[in-house]
Amino acid sequence: MKHQFKYNPLATAILTLLCGGSIQSSLAADKLVPFTSHASTLDNTQLKAIAQQDPEKYPGEKFFQQYYVDKSAPEAQLRNNQYLSSAFCQGTWITPINPVTKTADQNATTSVITADYGHYDPNGDSVLQGNVVIDQEGRMIRADKVTLDSTQTHANAQGSVQLAQAGLLTQSDQINYNLKTQTGDLNNSFYITEQQHAHGHANQIRRQNENLVVLTDASYTACPPGQKPAWKIQAKQIELNQETGRGVTRGTKLYVKDVPVLAVPYFNFPIDDRRTTGILSPNFGYSNDGGVQLAVPVYLNLAPNYDLTLTPSFMSERGTKLDADFGYMTENFGAGRIWGGYLSSDKQYDKENRSDLHFLHHWKINEQWSTNLEYNYASDKDYFSDFDTSPNSKTDLNLRRAWELNYRNGIPGLKAQLKVEDFQTLDKTIEDADKPYARLPQFLLNYMTGDPQGLQYEFNNDTAYFKKSISDGSALESSGTRIYNQFAVRYNHITPSWFYVIPEVSVRSINTFYDQDSKEGRGLASSDDLEKSVVVPQFTLATGLTFEKDGKYLQSISPRAFYAYSPYKKQDDYPNFDSTSASISYDQLFNPYRFYGHDRLEDNNFLSLGVTYSLLDTEGLERIRASVGQSYYFNDRRVSLNEELDQFDTQSRTGPIVSVSSQLNQNFTINANSAWMSNGDNAQRDVQAYYTGDKGNLYNLGYFYRKDIKDRQDAYDQVVASFIQPVKDNWRIMGHAQYDLDNNLMREYLLGVNYESCCWAVSVYGRSYYNDLDDPNLPDVHRKRAVMAEFTLKGLGALNNKLSSLLENRVLGFNKINQSWTQR
Repeated sequence: MKHQFKYNPLATAILTLLCGGSIQSSLAADKLVPFTSHASTLDNTQLKAIAQQDPEKYPGEKFFQQYYVDKSAPEAQLRNNQYLSSAFCQGTWITPINPVTKTADQNATTSVITADYGHYDPNGDSVLQGNVVIDQEGRMIRADKVTLDSTQTHANAQGSVQLAQAGLLTQSDQINYNLKTQTGDLNNSFYITEQQHAHGHANQIRRQNENLVVLTDASYTACPPGQKPAWKIQAKQIELNQETGRGVTRGTKLYVKDVPVLAVPYFNFPIDDRRTTGILSPNFGYSNDGGVQLAVPVYLNLAPNYDLTLTPSFMSERGTKLDADFGYMTENFGAGRIWGGYLSSDKQYDKENRSDLHFLHHWKINEQWSTNLEYNYASDKDYFSDFDTSPNSKTDLNLRRAWELNYRNGIPGLKAQLKVEDFQTLDKTIEDADKPYARLPQFLLNYMTGDPQGLQYEFNNDTAYFKKSISDGSALESSGTRIYNQFAVRYNHITPSWFYVIPEVSVRSINTFYDQDSKEGRGLASSDDLEKSVVVPQFTLATGLTFEKDGKYLQSISPRAFYAYSPYKKQDDYPNFDSTSASISYDQLFNPYRFYGHDRLEDNNFLSLGVTYSLLDTEGLERIRASVGQSYYFNDRRVSLNEELDQFDTQSRTGPIVSVSSQLNQNFTINANSAWMSNGDNAQRDVQAYYTGDKGNLYNLGYFYRKDIKDRQDAYDQVVASFIQPVKDNWRIMGHAQYDLDNNLMREYLLGVNYESCCWAVSVYGRSYYNDLDDPNLPDVHRKRAVMAEFTLKGLGALNNKLSSLLENRVLGFNKINQSWTQR
C-alpha cells in the first residue's frame, strides 16, 4: 500500500540536491503524479543483444531507452515542437517533466511524498523505503531508499535514484548530500538533457558548493541511444561554475566511433549565454588558386561590451593570412564593427601585399536622430573573389565610405538625411570620367502631409556638392553643387476594391553651380555658363478599375491608365552627377520619371494603358495572372542624359510589355516577362519555371535575355538551372549552373552532396566559376575552381555552412525547401 507523508526533512534533503536551498513540504495532493511511463523503442530481445555486445553499458542503455521514443508516439506529439529532436532523428527524448515547465522557487511550500514504508525518528535515522517518490512543481525525485540522519544534516538516497526537472533527468546508484554546506555527490550517474538532445555518463557528479559542480570521468554525445555513438566527448574532469558561467574540461578527447581524433588537455567553454574566450570550429578546404586551406578562428571575450575574433589561415599556394573582426558596444554612443585581413607577399599575385579594412558604426541618439558611419578599403579588385569566405558578398568595383545623420519620427511627415559619401574604385584601369562622384555633402528632405484618402501635399529637396577630380584628361572637370526641389499636390480618390483616380500637380526645379576647378578647367566666364537653372511643372493622372466575378474561380480584370505631361526645357549641357536611365518593365510604363537621379527634369506627354487579369481558385492559388501594357507618346522625348538625342526617345510608342505568371499547383510555378520596342525588336525577355516538392526536392530553370540599348541597358543572354534532390535516407545532391550564351561558356557551375543525421552532418561540393567582374574573353582571365568540405557534429559545433549560403544566394525558393527538409 502506498502512503503519503507530511515530511519536511526528507523533502528538503533530496530537493536541495537538485536546486540548492531549503524547501518546506506539506501534504497538498490526493494523487501522486508519477514519472511518465515510456515504452522502449527497442524490445527486450534487442536490449539483451546490446547487453551481450557491451554488457558494461547495458544498465545505461536500458535507462536511456525508457525515455527515447519514436517521434510519432503520442508523448512526442504532445510535446512543444521546439523541443523535439532534429528532423533527421527517428526518435526524440521525452523526459518526465516538460522543458517548458516552470520550476518552483526555493521557498515553495508544496511537496508530495509517497513510499511503501516510512519511519521518522527525531533522535535517529529517518527512513523512506520502497518506490520512494518526492514530487514538487517542476521537480521529481525517485529512489528505492532515502535516509536522513538525526542531525538532519546528511541525506542518503540509494537504488536507481532519479532526479528530474524541466527537460533534465539523471539516474544514479547513490546520492550523498550535506544540507548545511549544500554539498554532495552522485555516483555512477547517467543523464539526459532533452533540449540539447544529448545524454552521457559520469562516474561521479559532485556538488562542491551552491555554484560549482564537478563531473569525473564524464562523457557527452548528441547521438541517439541504442548503438555506439558516431561521436562523443570523454573527459577526465568537467567543472561547471554557475557563478562565472564557465565550464572547464581537463583530459578531454573527441572520439569518432571508437577512434580518438582530437585531444585537448584543457578547454574553457560557456555554460550559459555569457560570451567566452576560446577556439571556434576550424574551416578547411581546397581551391585551384589557393591550394589546401586551413583556418582556425580564435574568439577573445575582451570585455562585456567588446570582443575580437582572430582568424589565422594558411593557404599552401598563397601564404599565411590573418583576419580580425572586432565588435563593440558603447553605453551612450552606439555600436559598431571593425574587420579586415592582411596577407603578405601573395605568391599567386606577383608577391604583392593584399589587405582589406571595413568599419561600420550605428548610433541611435534618440527617437528622432540617428547616425551611421561606414568605411571600406581593399588593396585590389580581385581581393574579395580570392579571399572572401562569405559567398553572399557582392563583388563591387566601388567601395563606399560615408557618414549619415538621419532625422525622423519627430515632426509628423518629415524625414531628412545629411550625408558625406565617397568611393574607392578598385579597378585602377578605369578612367576618371567613369568613376562615381563624391558627395561633399548631400542633404535629402521629404515632407508629406494631408489625407492619404484625400488631399495630400509633398515636398522633396536634394541638395549636394558633387566632386570628381579629372587628372587623366578623360573628360572636362564637372564638379559643383546641384539643388533639386519638388513640390506636389495630389488628390487620392480611392473607392475600396473597385476604383481609384489620383490627379497630381507638381513643380520641379534644378539649380547647378560649377565649382572653381570646373570653371578653370572649362574656361567658363559668363554667368550663364557658371550657373544652370531650370523649372518644369508636371501633371499626372493615374486611374484604374477592378471588375470581379465570383464562381468556381474568382476572376478579376483591372484596367488602368496613366497620363503625364511636362513641357520641354533644354538641359543638354547640364552635368550628370548621379543619374541613369530607368530600366524597361511593366511598372515603368506608369512612371513619369525616365531617370533615376535628379540631374534632368523629364519632358512628358504620354499615355500608358494596361490591364491585368487574375484567376484564383478556392485554395487561394493564383492560377493565372497576366498583365499587358503599352505607352503612347504625343511628343518626342527631347531631354536626354547625353547631348545627342537617342533614336529610342523619338518613337511614337513603346512596344507591348507582357508579364504572365501561373501557380499550376502548390508546388509548380511559371513566370514569364517580355518587352518589345516599337520597331518590333524584342528588348528583353525572361521565363522561369520552378518546382518545390514536399520531400525537400526543388528544380529551377530560367532563361534571361536583354538587348543592348544605348544608355538604357547592357546586353545579357544567359540560362540558369538548379536542383536539390534527396536520394536516399538523409542524403541529397545539390547543383547550380549558369550558362552565358553571349560567350558560349559556362559562367558558373556548382555540384554538392549533403548528408544529415541525428548527430552529424557532412557536405562536399565543387565549384567552377568566373569572378563577377571578369571578362572571360580576355586571355589573362582564368576560371576559378574550388573543392570544399564541411563537417558538423550536432550539439557540439559546426563549420560555416557555405554550401547552403551559396545555394540561398542563387536558388529561388531554397530557404523554403530547406526548411521543409529539416522539419519533415
